[in-house]
This record gives sequence, C-alpha cells and structure tokens, in this order.
Amino acid sequence: MRISFCIALLAATSLQGVAPLTRQIPPTIASCRHDAHATEADRNRRAQALTLAKAINTAQADVVRLTRQYQPLGSLGSLPAVPHGFAVKLFADRDDYVFAVKDTLDPCRYAIFSDSAGLLYEKSARAAPVIAR
Repeated sequence: MRISFCIALLAATSLQGVAPLTRQIPPTIASCRHDAHATEADRNRRAQALTLAKAINTAQADVVRLTRQYQPLGSLGSLPAVPHGFAVKLFADRDDYVFAVKDTLDPCRYAIFSDSAGLLYEKSARAAPVIAR
C-alpha cells in the first residue's frame, strides 16, 4: 500500500505543469491577400504588380538589344509605378538579371519573380523565413 501511495504521489507531482492531453489549436494566421479570398483591391494590386514585372522583362529585352548588356532598374526608363505595398529588387550584370516584386503587406509573402529567360513565376512562401545573421 505504501508503494502504491508513493507511485501515485510521484505521478501526480511529475504531471504538474504538463499541458492536458487535449488537442492544441494553433493560432490563426491572417489570411493571404492573393488567394481565392482576395479582395478586389488586392486583385488590382496584384494585376499592377504583374504589369510591372512584364514591363521590366520587356525593358530588359529592349535594352540588351541596344547595349548588349542588362541594366539596373534605374536605367530601364519609364516603367509602371510600383503598386502600393509592393517592393522591387533587381540584380543585373552584363549577361543576366533576376528580379522580385514582393508584396510587403501579405502575411503569406506573395511574390513575382523573373530573370533573363523572361518567364514570370508567382507564388507565396511555403514556410517561415530563414534569416541569415
């Protein structure tokens, strides 16, 4: 009997602070701004970002025919405005370029990517970001 009491007491004290065995519900993530539930305003912003991305590819194709090298964003002439909440990064050297148009307002981190092949890719991030330190 004394051993049973000790085991019960040990079990009871070792379970203090342990979460109950009920299913934990993860915190809700704010909805993505470019999925099936997108607002009209976000669909318009996305369309503007795609227009900008196409214009960057067209401008790079035009400039490489003239100069035989790709150019930084500031040298591409007149491009459509960057939509509200989006950011553009373009890296170019003589033989190649790559760019991203990212929605900084989207919790799912929607982005459009392209390079000197001229194809557009768009998607949201699949996982939490890895930040180099």
